[in-house]
Amino acid sequence: MTIPERIGKYEIRRELGKGAMGTVYEGFDPIIERPVAIKTILAEYLANVESAAAVARFKHEAQAGGKLQHPGIVGVYEFGEDQAMAYIVMEYVLGQELRTLMRQRGRFAMIDVFEVMKQLLSALDYSHKHGVVHRDIKPANLMVLSGMRIKVMDFGVARIQSSSLTQVGTVVGTPTHISPEQLLGLPADRRCDLWAAGVILYQLLTGLAPFVAETPVVVMHKVLHAEPAPPSSIVAGLPTVFDAVIARALAKKPDERFQTAGEFASALVTAFVKSKPVAPGGPQPAGNTVAASFRDESAGAVVGKTMPGSPQLTLAPEILAEIESSLVRSIGPLAKVLVRKSVLHARSVEEFNSELAENVPLGIERSDFLKRIERLEKSSPSTSLPPPATPAPAASTRSTPAAAFAPETLAAAEKRLAYYVGPLARVLVKRAASAAADVPELHRKLAEQIDSEPERAAFLKSLQ
Repeated sequence: MTIPERIGKYEIRRELGKGAMGTVYEGFDPIIERPVAIKTILAEYLANVESAAAVARFKHEAQAGGKLQHPGIVGVYEFGEDQAMAYIVMEYVLGQELRTLMRQRGRFAMIDVFEVMKQLLSALDYSHKHGVVHRDIKPANLMVLSGMRIKVMDFGVARIQSSSLTQVGTVVGTPTHISPEQLLGLPADRRCDLWAAGVILYQLLTGLAPFVAETPVVVMHKVLHAEPAPPSSIVAGLPTVFDAVIARALAKKPDERFQTAGEFASALVTAFVKSKPVAPGGPQPAGNTVAASFRDESAGAVVGKTMPGSPQLTLAPEILAEIESSLVRSIGPLAKVLVRKSVLHARSVEEFNSELAENVPLGIERSDFLKRIERLEKSSPSTSLPPPATPAPAASTRSTPAAAFAPETLAAAEKRLAYYVGPLARVLVKRAASAAADVPELHRKLAEQIDSEPERAAFLKSLQ
């Protein structure tokens, strides 16, 4: 099929993907001047069902999805239809499907398991409280953006795709993420989404689907009647505390499952805290043998205890706290222990950074972690090794005093900067505000913390 030049007012740039009933395109809104994703359902498929009712339901679901404004949910902008198709215009996000990452990685590092599930359950909790049930949560409907940020796709679309537009007597895809009540044709509520989230958790922990078979019919039988193997029986060393979370998430009867996404998330956090997860290849916890660092109150910094004759590593307390926060994304609750341990004996800032980075999985996660802490340390006047022999010059020689910025100005800047640098935004905004003379200078200083030139420009534009 030839790619159309336009759909409605939108210019079509390229095809992003094709499904059983239609195509997804990258489009461009010439009025607002932003890229969009356009999901279509062709008239030839609508003709196989009650067309008017199907389009009405499709429109209703688009309206429901359009009400959801959450950072973890792909936004829905508009519904449209013509003689050739019905379509939904959505937020365009640059990333890859979780399904693709699963194929590449197999089992995920524990911190990534936590990040994916935390964001997924947050999105589901929000949507369920607003009366919208997805009904088709699966890895193909989760987009992974930079920094392991997750966005759920097809809110307001999935219900129509998995019901009336399915060809009679067939199942679209392998029904590994469809809850028992959906397979039985019973009424399904938010707990069917929590079942699907449990299947994803199982896959992230083990690298395997809980219900695997050669044919969809056998998969359906397993979903309805079989209990999956406990994750700890598949992955050596995986804490058994996750077995209980999985068992409840995948209970056959909805009343025996987690009843809300918030309840599921709380149980998962408890499991992670109890298990003290460590990234693959990282050091094992050393119980209570890790000596605590002490705070040098006169210097206002955390100082590591080093061997006699060794140079002393000094890190500002707020820097250390932010490094801990950043490392939590990669190794979980052990971050605080490992940061304190490393600051005790590291002989240089470089050694300190390198030692912590060894606990982060190789690839973009480790690279991003090193960039974040390097950015922090560069912006801190309190990081030193060894302390200078002579008094350092005054930190600032500017003749113009720093401005007193309105709280809403700083909050808006922090919110937008956090999109690019994560939790470091709060510290960076605080530092920039103490050194900037006006709002434009504040924004310029913050933009300098973003590595990518296009992202830097987008950040500045968003503040105008």
